[in-house]
Amino acid sequence: MNSTENLFTPPQVSRKWMDQFLVPGLLDARPYKIDTTSTPVKLDQNENPWDWPDHLKEKVAGALRRIPWNRYPSAYSDDLADVVAAQAGLTPGCVLLGPGSNYLVALVMSTFSRTGQGKVVVARPSFALYESHCAYDGIPCEPWLLDDNLQYDVRLLPALTPGSMVVFASPNNPVGNVLPYLALKDLATRHPNVLFVGDEAYLEYAREPYTNLLRDHSNILLIRTFSKTLGAAGVRLGYVLGAPQLIEQLRKLRLPYMINAFGLVAARFVLEDSEAQAHFKAVVTKGIAERDRVFADLQTMAPQKAFKVIPSEANFLLLKWQDQSACDRAYRHILEQGILIRDVSSGPGLAGCLRVSIGTDEQNDRFLAAIKSL
Repeated sequence: MNSTENLFTPPQVSRKWMDQFLVPGLLDARPYKIDTTSTPVKLDQNENPWDWPDHLKEKVAGALRRIPWNRYPSAYSDDLADVVAAQAGLTPGCVLLGPGSNYLVALVMSTFSRTGQGKVVVARPSFALYESHCAYDGIPCEPWLLDDNLQYDVRLLPALTPGSMVVFASPNNPVGNVLPYLALKDLATRHPNVLFVGDEAYLEYAREPYTNLLRDHSNILLIRTFSKTLGAAGVRLGYVLGAPQLIEQLRKLRLPYMINAFGLVAARFVLEDSEAQAHFKAVVTKGIAERDRVFADLQTMAPQKAFKVIPSEANFLLLKWQDQSACDRAYRHILEQGILIRDVSSGPGLAGCLRVSIGTDEQNDRFLAAIKSL
C-alpha cells in the first residue's frame, strides 16, 4: 500500500478537451451538495429519527451471515420486486428496484427524454435533483411553478405536447405540499400522451397515495423509497411502479447486480417481518403526531418571530422569512444551538426558507427552544 508521500495527481485536463465529451451545461452545473456539519441534533435530511430496534438488526445480521458473500446477488432482484408489487396490489413485472429513489429519478428522466419529441416539465420549487439532473444530462426543462402559497396549481403547468414528461413530488420536498389524487387523475386523463412521474418518497405520511391511479392509467410512473419513513436510508433501496411495458424499458438501462445482499435481506424484513411492520407503523403514527405538534407551536411563535410555517404532509416543515438576512440569522442561531437544519434559501422560489426535519420529542423540543430564543 502506497504511503502518502508517494501519492500523485494526474495531469490537469482542460475545459476545451472535456467539451469534446460532455453535454453542454454539465461543466457549469453545480454538484448536488449535502452539508456535512457535525452537530448534536441532526434535522437536515428528512431521515426517520428512530433507528431499527437491535433485535430487528440481529435478525437481519443472522440472515445475512447465512448468505454466501462470494456469489453475486440476484441480477434484478425480481423475487423481491414481485413482493413489493404484490403489497402495492400490482401483478409481477410492475416494479423495478434500484439503489435508492435518487438513482431511479435520474434513470426515469434520462430514459424517457431522449427523443426530444415533447418537453420535460419539472415542479419548482421541489427536490433539487430534478433540475440538477437535467443540467447534468443535457435535458432541456421547463418549470412548473408553485403558486404564491407554494401549492400546486394545474393552471400554471406549461402547455403539454405529446411526448412530454412532468416530474413532481407529492408530498413535495422541501415544501410538504401535495398534488391531490383527483388532480393527477384528471391530468393523466386529459393528457394520455404525456408521462407523469410522481415521486412519492414520503408516501407513508400522505393521505392520498396514487397507487390506484395505475389501474386505469399507463402514463403514470410512481417512485418510492425505503429510506425515509421505513428508516432504511443506509440500506439504499427504492423502486418504480408502473405499466410493465414502461418498467421493461427502464430495466434495460438499469445495470444488473445493483442491489447488494444486505439490501435484499433488510428489505425482506421491512416487507414481511411482523415485528418490523409493527415498528414502522408506530413510527409513522409518532412522526405525524410530532409534526403536527411542532407545526402548532411554530404557528404560535410565527407572528412574533416574523416567519411563516407551511403546512406539510411529510416529515418536515418549511419556514419562510420575508427578509433573507433574517433567514440567515435564524440559521446561524439554530446552528449555534447545536442543531443542523437545511438552508434551502438558494433554491429557485425558496428565498428566505429553511427546512427542518421532524426528529424525536427531545430533538423537536430543542429546535422549538432555539426558534423561541431568536
